[in-house]
Amino acid sequence: MNQAPTSTGSASEPTPLHGHVVVGFDGSPGAERAVDLAADEAVRRNTTLEVLYALEWVELGGADDRFGQQLRADARDVVDRGAERARLRRPGLSVLATVELANAIDALEAASDRAALLAVGSRGLGGFAGLLMGSVSLPVSATTRCPLLVVHPDQDTAGGDTPKPVLVGISDVDCAPALEAAFLQAQARALPLHALHAWRYPAMAAGSAGYAPAMYDWREVAQTTLTAALEPVRAKYPDVVVTEEVVIDSPAHALTKASSDAELVVLAAHRNTGRFGPNLGRVTHAVLHHAKAPILLVPVGK
Repeated sequence: MNQAPTSTGSASEPTPLHGHVVVGFDGSPGAERAVDLAADEAVRRNTTLEVLYALEWVELGGADDRFGQQLRADARDVVDRGAERARLRRPGLSVLATVELANAIDALEAASDRAALLAVGSRGLGGFAGLLMGSVSLPVSATTRCPLLVVHPDQDTAGGDTPKPVLVGISDVDCAPALEAAFLQAQARALPLHALHAWRYPAMAAGSAGYAPAMYDWREVAQTTLTAALEPVRAKYPDVVVTEEVVIDSPAHALTKASSDAELVVLAAHRNTGRFGPNLGRVTHAVLHHAKAPILLVPVGK
């Protein structure tokens, strides 16, 4: 199973990006944007890009399979189009085009075991046009076992003239894998890092705002939380310029707002196991739907 890259040397040495990149492709606008960014990532990692199309079709032995043959031919045309898009964006990139006979969610989840990074568009060709996250990308976000890059169809992948920072949301020290991934991305892209911690007064303090802050400096606690989370990783990446920001706001709103001025949003994927299986936390779920920049989800914990 592939996890987020870890250093094999001294704790003070930065870890280069590496590993196999897989992108799910179904021909949708979001998938096209995902191919663009996945190709960029494969180049940064000096690795092969695998463009994956999942075709849910059951072959019946002895039956007339003319319809299945046509479906497989159509699937091959689609995946080859995605592979060609990657080659045009990044000439010289090694690209593998794969068609798997499987449910899309199952195929992508299985791909996360062989990939260092999995990329998907937020919405495919099916479903309702008004949905921000599709019936494939949302469950995949809750189950992948490697970092997942999610790209919305309206997000610009051409790159602007003014570089934007990598944005990472930090709740506490448990976000260490996401923080490491954010520094890696900032270093590989030669971009600054914007570390954001959002907080609110506890209910007691909110009910007596004039009294509680005098007893306890909640702002200082929030700043200490952010600084403590950054400290173990920051020394490994001395070339990355870091801006720390502590805001009084809900994490989801603060991250969504800050994403308008970010090249990439990096989040720890704190997953819960509920009645209907794995699911994402409320903050991650909200940012996935509303962020203005591509999102890198980094699995944390189980």
